[in-house]
Amino acid sequence: MRRVWPLAALLLAGCRFPSATPPASGAIAITGATLIDGTGAAPVPDAVVLIREGRITAAGSKASIPVPADAARVDASGKFLIPGLLDLHVHLGSTGGPGFRAADYTRDRVLKNLNSYLYFGVTAVRSIGTERDEGLAIRNEQRTAAPRTARLFTAGRGFTAPGGHPAQEIGAIARQPKDASDARRQVRELASQQVDAIKIWIDDLGGRAPKVSRGVIEAILEEAGKAKIPVSAHIATLDDTIHFFEFGGSGFLHMVRDTETLPEDFVSALRDRRTVFTPTLIRQELAWYFSEKPERLSDPAVARLVDAATLDAMRKSVAAAKPSPAGRKEFDIAMRNTKRMADGGVPIAVGSDGGSQMDLPGLMTLRECELLVEAGLTPLEAITAATYNGALGLGREQEIGSIAAGKAADLVLLSADPVRDIGNLRKVDRVMLNGTWVNRESLELK
Repeated sequence: MRRVWPLAALLLAGCRFPSATPPASGAIAITGATLIDGTGAAPVPDAVVLIREGRITAAGSKASIPVPADAARVDASGKFLIPGLLDLHVHLGSTGGPGFRAADYTRDRVLKNLNSYLYFGVTAVRSIGTERDEGLAIRNEQRTAAPRTARLFTAGRGFTAPGGHPAQEIGAIARQPKDASDARRQVRELASQQVDAIKIWIDDLGGRAPKVSRGVIEAILEEAGKAKIPVSAHIATLDDTIHFFEFGGSGFLHMVRDTETLPEDFVSALRDRRTVFTPTLIRQELAWYFSEKPERLSDPAVARLVDAATLDAMRKSVAAAKPSPAGRKEFDIAMRNTKRMADGGVPIAVGSDGGSQMDLPGLMTLRECELLVEAGLTPLEAITAATYNGALGLGREQEIGSIAAGKAADLVLLSADPVRDIGNLRKVDRVMLNGTWVNRESLELK
């Protein structure tokens, strides 16, 4: 018998974030910028955003918000203020170079990855399925003190079939339960770690790998429902997507790419339950992104993220890459289905798969935003995907993801208009995390 766990019952009841140490005056007023609040509302020119003790206290037009006399003013005239970006699909502990190596995962590498996201204006990430003790410890530290780098939410170690994808890449990091009972036991283990989500890989790579059984999927979903932990799935086919949703799945990573016939009632159900889809289009495009335009590896932003030896290895990998016609076809289907889902009212979020092969942390988050626009979303919709919808996918929309009174002051000041050109997300002027300006140049990235 099919059971659907209500979305509200699956979301963790997280505590409010700790506040950063406030400036001497106790308040900051950012004035003059065009405000893009993350909700999809029209931009507000010549805006005022007030911040006190790490939180936004007011945001809106200059005419409607008086600036307190004690506020430290930041003149942002001619600039554009957006919420900090959120990436719902990352794998920490990797350089994002030509290959994934489990041995690279250390506390130092996790922190450098989080710094890399923050450098590009990504103030929160969800590490989804490959997290180990070091990352869990960092997440726990952030729950008791103001974060010093991008906020971390984590799914711990995710589930697949014995020998299933991505075990061929990451080995025993992926949980491979032998049956439903074993899966339930491992969900309880994750619950004891207070994970923010659970991940299941549901993909047989076109028949080339074992796929997790539906009995195990259903057991994971039921046990996670008892613990009120949301479960997201890496999917490829429509049939698997529908099954996961009907048994209570909370979100999706990647996009349906075996068909372009998406049942209207299914899309409507996704919309009505506010189920977040994170298409992760960049993961497919990376099969040819650098190989077709190798000059992109000369981008100074790339050099900030990887050392010379890794960059050299990436160039050699790019030279040997041979993208398949089947991969391009699936990418095109995923692009069109992303637009179909968005047009149907399904919340679309941003995920980069950052840390995977050739998938540079933070930089590829921005490329994913660009791909959403290439798929047919407007730049404003892509910004909403990267902000409010990301918070929705985390169950944290009351805390982060938009610029409104009561929200954490995670902000990005841009020097050019991202609504005119989504590529302007790359033009970061300043980043604020929890009410404190980040010294981006001092962040250790590699």
